[in-house]
Amino acid sequence: MHIYFKLLQPVDRPIEPQFAILPILYRQPTGPAGRLNSSHPKAYLAALYHNTALCDHCMDRIKGEWFRFVYCAKDLCNVCENLNAHAHDRTHFFYVFKAPVNTLQIFRIVAELDNPEGSPPVLSYPVYYS
Repeated sequence: MHIYFKLLQPVDRPIEPQFAILPILYRQPTGPAGRLNSSHPKAYLAALYHNTALCDHCMDRIKGEWFRFVYCAKDLCNVCENLNAHAHDRTHFFYVFKAPVNTLQIFRIVAELDNPEGSPPVLSYPVYYS
């Protein structure tokens, strides 16, 4: 299984980590069960519900794609990401969850959700210089 990124502009430095950025977090593969609807390839996301993830903008549970900033612990739902993507920091970008995530165990450890200083960046170097 793989991770998705949503880059808001062309990068100044390629994303080339030496090691895996994240461990396997999905409980099942991304994509629809059965055949893909080629006229609506994201239709399967309408039924995806992340029951332990809250959008930091609207404070609702995240349904559909879950956008999490790579450099800080901010989560957005699909609607708020479309409204708020550039407002936070133009040098930040997202990793995107498109399947149920094992948030209660592995993600909680990886993101250091219990750390009082906040989650560390997933990527240790910038990809945008300005």
